[in-house]
Amino acid sequence: MASTYPTSLDTFTNPTATSLLTSPSHSLSHSDLNDAVEALEAKVAIGNTVLGKYVAYTPTFPSGLTLGNGVVTSEYCRVNEFVHYWGRVVWGTTTSLSAAGLQVSLPISCDSTFAATTATIAGFVGIRDVSAGVTHTGVIRPIEGFPTTASLAIQNIVNTYTATAGITSTAPMTWASTDIIVWSIFYKAA
Repeated sequence: MASTYPTSLDTFTNPTATSLLTSPSHSLSHSDLNDAVEALEAKVAIGNTVLGKYVAYTPTFPSGLTLGNGVVTSEYCRVNEFVHYWGRVVWGTTTSLSAAGLQVSLPISCDSTFAATTATIAGFVGIRDVSAGVTHTGVIRPIEGFPTTASLAIQNIVNTYTATAGITSTAPMTWASTDIIVWSIFYKAA
């Protein structure tokens, strides 16, 4: 039998102390185990790669961003239920943001219990105002009730504590060509 891993788990017939070498077949048992080990090695990989490989992903922006001639780069990696997803947008001359706030699609749906509240902070946002030489920070969080979307927000001061506010065409700055937004989010897959 050829290994069915990683699509499904293999089922092997274990010999007993009184089994003949033909029941189950000794050579077939070795062949099955070799196939399974090779499938595991392919899944785990070699070198510095650990249990997963980053895969390119082209996000959509359900609210806020019109990419125009901007450049987006993003990747994600999944290990069991754990997902890490990062992305970057470099503003172009025709990239624009509306006042509705900024949202980005997730490559894998988020577990509903993980995103059960708007207080869930699952990652960080960096915004670089290139012309001013200033970097702003923010957060990214899954959106309750929308398992395929995350909201990006900036941090600001409310009274004496930090709070989040929507990213818009003028917050945290007026966007211009070559400005950059980067996000990194960790979450539990559905």
